[in-house]
Amino acid sequence: MAGGRYAPRAVASIDLASEGDLAPLLSPRFAAAARAAIERGAALLVDSAAAGSMGGAPAAWQHDHAKWALAALLAEVRVEDAGAVWGADCTIAPSAVLGPRVVLGDRVVIGPGCVIGYSGFGWALGPGDAVCPIPQLAGVVIDSDVSVGPLCTIDAGTLSPTRVRRGAKLDAHVHVGHNVDIGEGTIVAAQCGFAGSVKLGRAVLVGGQVGIADHVVVGDGARIAGKSGVIGDVPAGAVVAGYPAVPRMRWLRALAKLYALSGSGK
Repeated sequence: MAGGRYAPRAVASIDLASEGDLAPLLSPRFAAAARAAIERGAALLVDSAAAGSMGGAPAAWQHDHAKWALAALLAEVRVEDAGAVWGADCTIAPSAVLGPRVVLGDRVVIGPGCVIGYSGFGWALGPGDAVCPIPQLAGVVIDSDVSVGPLCTIDAGTLSPTRVRRGAKLDAHVHVGHNVDIGEGTIVAAQCGFAGSVKLGRAVLVGGQVGIADHVVVGDGARIAGKSGVIGDVPAGAVVAGYPAVPRMRWLRALAKLYALSGSGK
């Protein structure tokens, strides 16, 4: 900050940062959330590529490699290496691995071979193409009545916990990236992958082998057909399919036209 060194109370996510916190703004997409954080008294670490979206709002730092700077800040953070804790009537397979700062509610089922609460695929590019890991220190919170099938991985959050909310069900071989939030009662079939910071609403149904890109928001009650590739937000109640995922009937009509064209030369 001009005129002196800014000493934040904490580094916090842009949605939760309040007075005395430093929050990273890494993309123009989150400018509105950043302005709200400023109104709550937070300061910003702003990537140069996102600075224009703030319209002159104050920032503690503007940095050409803000994600790299964030990683450097988090590397200095010292957090208690608390072990996992869980509530009543949980079933945890002996071969499952629970990392630090993992919190399970009541009646949670964790299948064999699961790895929960360790760092995911978080890397930052710095000056001269230097690469460094982004520490993921915030753990995982799994609410009550959640079932996690065999061989799932749920990565620790960076600034706030990765979250699986009450009653959600995950089939086998599901990967949940850092900072993902899976809504209440959502059901996920096998071999799905959710990149960092995906948000799934309540009662979403996700077919097998679906992939969802980072920061995508899927609304309440949406349905995603198997093998879909979701690269943009999905409205509440929508039914989508294909790659890139589009409304299911549009995808089926496009397939019908494609098959008709491929057979027209016979």
